[in-house]
Amino acid sequence: MMTVLNSVCALLSVLARARPSRNSTHSIIGLALLLMAALGAASCTDDQPQQQQSQMQQQDATASEQPDQRDADQQQAQSDADVAAQQHEQSDSEPSDVQQTSQQQQRQSDDEDEPYATDAMTSEDQQQATENIPPIRRWLVDGVPLNPSAPAEGDEYGWGAAIEGDVLAVSAPYHDAKGQDTGAVFVFERSNGEWVETAYLTPDYPDSHGWFGRWIALDQGRLVIGAPYEDMIGIDGVRIDDSGIAYVYEKVGGAWRRTGTLLPAVPQAGASFGWSVSSWGDRIAVSAWQDSVDDMMVGSVTTYIQRKGLWQPEAVFHPQDPSQLHMFGRDIELYENILVVGAPGDDTIAEDAGALFVWHYYANQWNFAGKLLASDGAAADRLGSQVALHDGWLASGGYDHDTPAWSNGAVYVWKLDNLWNFHSKLQPSDLQPGDWFGYSVDINDGILVAGSPHRAHPETGTYRSGAAYAFELIDDRWVEIGVFGPVDAIESGASAEFGWVTEVDGMTSVVGAWLADAEAGPDAGAAAVYEIPEDFDQSAQAEDEEESEDEVEDGPEADGDQEESEAVDDS
Repeated sequence: MMTVLNSVCALLSVLARARPSRNSTHSIIGLALLLMAALGAASCTDDQPQQQQSQMQQQDATASEQPDQRDADQQQAQSDADVAAQQHEQSDSEPSDVQQTSQQQQRQSDDEDEPYATDAMTSEDQQQATENIPPIRRWLVDGVPLNPSAPAEGDEYGWGAAIEGDVLAVSAPYHDAKGQDTGAVFVFERSNGEWVETAYLTPDYPDSHGWFGRWIALDQGRLVIGAPYEDMIGIDGVRIDDSGIAYVYEKVGGAWRRTGTLLPAVPQAGASFGWSVSSWGDRIAVSAWQDSVDDMMVGSVTTYIQRKGLWQPEAVFHPQDPSQLHMFGRDIELYENILVVGAPGDDTIAEDAGALFVWHYYANQWNFAGKLLASDGAAADRLGSQVALHDGWLASGGYDHDTPAWSNGAVYVWKLDNLWNFHSKLQPSDLQPGDWFGYSVDINDGILVAGSPHRAHPETGTYRSGAAYAFELIDDRWVEIGVFGPVDAIESGASAEFGWVTEVDGMTSVVGAWLADAEAGPDAGAAAVYEIPEDFDQSAQAEDEEESEDEVEDGPEADGDQEESEAVDDS
């Protein structure tokens, strides 16, 4: 019986492999049906031709692999979107009137070298940018290093900066001269065209991990310094940890001296009062972006006004609809009668898309003017992480913006014309994935400077060396005019994050690289000052760009690295 079955199965196998003509098809099918009816098709299953079984198994394996591949693609897309994801703290603010959610970034541990590092950071964030990226433009100008008199390993000098006229300041919040991470601020003044350090400021009442100089502001010769993690002693004598303090310094008798101390109206443990500071005229604004509202980490902003030489609280700002992790007050800006508060944890568009809150002072009170959102905002853009305001122009970065590529970033600009109207979205012409463009931004007298601290060096490909881009207002358009980079001014190496802070006044810009390695040691930090040429020849730059493009298209370096670089640019 087995012999017969084997013979029948062999016949069926032959019939299956045969290519019958159109006229014989029915005859073959009929014969096959008769044989199957007589002997039973099931007896052939175990002896099915191995070739057919292999093909079927291969098809099944291919089909089973397709969902896995789709899952992998989805995971990759999610990974891209999560690059540089942050652990948020909280924030919120209003003079008794405002809006919305908040998000917080937790204070970093002592050994953490990046304030936004989290377990969610993916391999994309660790990935080095493609090397040998051809420069798209010439460097705008070489910078001059601002070397502090007391550098040290791990100081992170260049975290904060401020400039006004012939005076600038650079902070090092991890400076240890008076205790671990007590902080310091170095003041430079321009004399005969050279920047010379004239003051080395440390806290009068140092507090370990106080971060004196986390953020600084300069206006009318007045220097405001935030120390968001200094402790206070309450009226009951109980220590209030990390409540925060801000200090006012002015030049008295030719020397910088502390002339004022700003305290929160209601100190709270962990509020981080002094995280951001801003000054204009006789008014100072101080944020506490982890301040609690209704048992939520929302944030707040307090304004102070000087009366008879004393600084007195004027108003406290909160969102009208506070929510957890709003990050309200992550950065603030005060200019004339306008206050802008950034809230990168705002969820109006999507989770952590961010928003800006604006108040105008008139009729002897602060009046809420509106909430500004990015025109194409998306989840995790974090608009409002830094804000800049000057002469009717408002700019803010969404450094984690994912269009056209993951975490490349963008800067959004609004113009005041009775109302705040969206004006433009800025991105540099050589934008790369993961640049974090717009992490820092400042604007002054028709010049806008924005940092890309995660940008690879355009010529060497050095990982996260950073860059800063200058834009000029020409015929109501913000036109990119050049790039600053750690070329001669800062030989900072990988992960220096040049562009962590950018400040501009007139045609002078200060850029910090808080993680730059220096002679003092790793992560000592660095900063440089750049004089933007007023007679900058844009036509010459355009010719340089065209020549650079021609070299890329027609040059002999059509090797694999070049092709890979172009592929990354197009992604």
